[in-house]
This record gives sequence, structure tokens and C-alpha cells, in this order.
Amino acid sequence: MDSVVEIRFDGQRYGFWQSVSIRESVDDLCASVSLGITLNGTGEPLTLSANTVVQVLVDGELATTIRAGKVSRAVGATDHTIRVDARSLARELVDCQYSKTLSALRLGEVVKSICSTFKVPVKIAAETAIVPEFSMQCEVPANALINAARVANLLLYPQPDGGLILVAPDNSAPVATLVYGEHIKHYELVDDYDLRFSEYVVKSFDYEGGAALKGAVKDGGIRFFRPLHIVADRHSGGIGSCARRAELERNRRLARAHGIVLEVQGWRHAMGIWRVNTQVRVVIPHEGIDGVFLIGERTFGQDEKSGSVTHLKLMHRNAFVGESPKKSKRSAGARK
Repeated sequence: MDSVVEIRFDGQRYGFWQSVSIRESVDDLCASVSLGITLNGTGEPLTLSANTVVQVLVDGELATTIRAGKVSRAVGATDHTIRVDARSLARELVDCQYSKTLSALRLGEVVKSICSTFKVPVKIAAETAIVPEFSMQCEVPANALINAARVANLLLYPQPDGGLILVAPDNSAPVATLVYGEHIKHYELVDDYDLRFSEYVVKSFDYEGGAALKGAVKDGGIRFFRPLHIVADRHSGGIGSCARRAELERNRRLARAHGIVLEVQGWRHAMGIWRVNTQVRVVIPHEGIDGVFLIGERTFGQDEKSGSVTHLKLMHRNAFVGESPKKSKRSAGARK
């Protein structure tokens, strides 16, 4: 039996959507939701306003909490179609431009301060260092927060309540083992060489000492001139040297350049619904793959053709934590 998505708001419930997409990623502060259904007759509009907070449940389990971005009802001679496109509560951090300066606070306190301004719930689940100065001038808060979190080797991503969590990449045991021919309907191996550069150079300036700072590291796998020069912003000043930040950028891009995209039936594993920042073991014998990977992106999908499926974008854990890449017979789906 197909899984069921239900939305709840103002004491009302709507379920059994025919077209479903619920996406969540460790690279985005918002979960995105798209729902659609076609019914007989002219119907009535959903009583959703711009201010309505909506819970989205998957098989009775809270998946995300949203506000609608667009609600439409198309009416024909015999039927009508309702569509809802929405994002979770941190969407204002992505859409708005804002100015804010904070000094001598821990990164967790910085995140709390900005999220509280926009009434976005946030959980700090990691120890964070002091950021001497965090300054935004007419900037998108999401960009500043994500950059600061990445430099600290942390993740900032959506939670079921619509808010955010600042946490380290998961290092727990895999929540499931997925074997090709048993659980995996379809897979795709991705080698994204566009993500990689021959040299990474991070430049900054020591305002107290009055000196220019620079750090550089090479990717030996790119043997032609393809540099990436980065001016370190002030969002995360004091968290790591320029050389360390260059190494993090190199390792993160190297790990992300080789990924696996899986399609599995249904939206659940034995321990619950699929979530980002959890680990899963993948076994594809004929590709030489048998390893543990981090779920970086997850999309629940449902339509009349495929039923209920989950798409998982997997990558090495060091795509987020900046560990030195380990040699192996084969990275996640990449032939050397």
C-alpha cells in the first residue's frame, strides 16, 4: 500500500495527495514541499493564508512544518486540481536580505540570535567556537550562516518542526543496509569534475596586526591550471587559519564530486522515515561498492506511475568534516 501524506492546520486535515515531493538537504535551510490532487467537481479552495503554519506528516510521522508559498486551484468542466508549493519556516532566512553585526559570541549564539529575530526554532547540538566578529550588510542570512557552519565543520539544516539544527555530521551506525537487487530500484553514479579545482587559495586580512593572510592547497587529481581563489568573509573570522580553510574546501569538494543517487521503494526503513544526516550502508557488488555513506539529500516522491519512492543523494562523510581523503579501490561511484 502506498504511503500517505497528510497536512494539518487550524484543526483541519487533508490527506491522500496524488502527487508528492518533499525534499530536504543538508545544504539548504528549508525543506521544500509540493503537493497536488485532482478531484471531481469544482471543489473549494484550501483556507491557507500567507501566515498559516502547516504540519506535513508522512505515514503519521511529522516530516516538516511549512508556510505556503503558492496555492492554486485549476477548475475544468468535470474536475479541479489543487496544488500547494511551500517551504519550511526558515524560508525567510533564504529570501530576505538583512543587516546584523555581532561580536565575541560563540557560533551557536550567533545562530540563535539571527534565528530568534526571524522566529525560527533552532537547536544547537554541537560545541562551537567564538566568532570575534559576525557582520552582514544587506545580505541573505542563509548564506552567512551556512558559510560559518561549514568553516566550523558543522551542518545547519531543517528539522521536522520547521526550524533548524546546528550539529556535527552523523557518525552513528548505519540506519539501514541497502543492497542492489533487493532494496535499490535504481542507482546513479556521479562524477562531478566541475566541483574540483587544481589549487585552492584562501585570502584574508589580519585587521589587528595589519597583515595580509593566505593559505593554499592543491588537488593532485587536476593536472591543469584551474584555480579557485576565495576571499575569507568575516562571518566566521577566527575559526581556522587560511591554510586550514583551503584544505577544508579542497577535501569537501573532492568528496562531493563523487556521489551515489539511489531510488528505493517507500519512504521508510526499519527505524523510521528517511532523514538527512544519517548514515546508510550501500552494497552494489558489480560496482565494487560496499561502504557507509551519509545521506546529504532526501526526496520523498509519489505519483500514479511510480507509487511511493525515496531518492537519496549519498556522499562521503568527509564531504562535510574536512577529513583527509582516504585511499580506496573506488570512491562513491567514481572510477579513477
